[in-house]
Amino acid sequence: MVVKLLLIKIKIWQVQYQKLLLKIKLKITMHKILIIDDEKDICFLISEILKDENFITYSAINSDEAIAKYNKMKPDLIILDVWLSKSKLDGIELLRKFKEIQPNIPIIIISGHGTVDLAVNSIKSGAYDFLEKPFNSDKLIILTKRAIESSNLVNENKNLKNLLSSSDKLIGQSIFIKKIEKKIYDHSNSKSRLLIHGSFGTGKKLLSNLIHANSKFREKLPVVIDFNKLSNQNIESLLNDDEKYLNENLFIRSNNNTLILINIDQLAINYQKKLLFFIENGSFFARYNVKLHQKIISITEKKLEEEIKKGNFLSRLYERINTENIFCPNISERREDIVPILEYYINNFYNQDARKITFSDSAKSKLELYDWPGNISQMINYIEKTIILNQGIDKKNIFELDDLALEMGDFENESFNNNLDLSLKDARSEFEKEYLLSQIKRFNGNMSKVSQYTGMERTALYRKIKSLKISLN
Repeated sequence: MVVKLLLIKIKIWQVQYQKLLLKIKLKITMHKILIIDDEKDICFLISEILKDENFITYSAINSDEAIAKYNKMKPDLIILDVWLSKSKLDGIELLRKFKEIQPNIPIIIISGHGTVDLAVNSIKSGAYDFLEKPFNSDKLIILTKRAIESSNLVNENKNLKNLLSSSDKLIGQSIFIKKIEKKIYDHSNSKSRLLIHGSFGTGKKLLSNLIHANSKFREKLPVVIDFNKLSNQNIESLLNDDEKYLNENLFIRSNNNTLILINIDQLAINYQKKLLFFIENGSFFARYNVKLHQKIISITEKKLEEEIKKGNFLSRLYERINTENIFCPNISERREDIVPILEYYINNFYNQDARKITFSDSAKSKLELYDWPGNISQMINYIEKTIILNQGIDKKNIFELDDLALEMGDFENESFNNNLDLSLKDARSEFEKEYLLSQIKRFNGNMSKVSQYTGMERTALYRKIKSLKISLN
């Protein structure tokens, strides 16, 4: 009986402990909001609405009180009335003051005298968004949550950028890598619109990030839009030409920054027309004293010339986004980059020790001979699988052929089974032919490297190729 009571008490303590942890967690994640309005009733109303959503709120009725509370409370978001009576600073001046103190603080401007010019000036001064009185409580809540989520994402991205800054670099020793390094510098300093195209997983996003990182906009995170992940409603909002919602427009939000448009081929024709309109009509924004200054990079996996013939893409838009272009080849077309890329990922993301991990010659041969249809994305998944397979095994610096994951796609060595019915002489010829074809493929037809790797003198190598009837085409 005593044991039973003790078990019940332990269970109660566990429940109480879990509740305490939940309270602590809620307290930690509850965001602080500073509400600034010269009308106390408005402050109270906004405060009550947001408290019901588990936000912690503070209020101020003038600029002095607002700055004092900001310094003391360090809020996650500011809701600021643009008209502040009996205040040293008005809303726009106070907005600029807060942005000097903390550039990343999200600020929502509210006003009972909403105009397009006022909304645009607020956004230009650094406001997250503009809300006109009288406002709907649902809209206030949605905008507040969105602003905080956006701010959290920016902070996470900055932390990630600092943590993984070394990952934003080109890995490899192919001719493509050597040429592209110069192109990155050229495109970073060019105002021309750029199209990056190539198959899935070939490094298009990495290239766009590197171009941004070397541009004059490098201090900001680029504005990245993936049309494959957006609903029509989201796209409509981004390409809005309604004066009342101009602050939501994609080009306003990405002004003085890099705009990266991923999967631009997925944009419906009616939205392509809108995008084309904004690209061609900078004067549309000039009406509102906005001078657009941005680098536009478009990314696609498709051949847009073929999409134009099918009627899926506007030829005029293609001309506008394709002022300059970069083609990212498949990894099978630059096999000399395969091992450096795999070694880079295994050492920088999965190796917890200081030791340098590499692959044996036989392992390298297998990796270089495979075509990697999923390109770099498939390579990263494969190396993760290989690491998992080798967990708990004695630490080693060299991964042998047997250490590699077997499942890597259609790579199978069927030649042995196919040659069982041949004579020794014919089987040897078949093996030599397949071996040399594999090496030629591995080194992208570079016969000097094939000669060096196989240990065959160049003239002897060519004689063998001729005798085996291997076509170098």
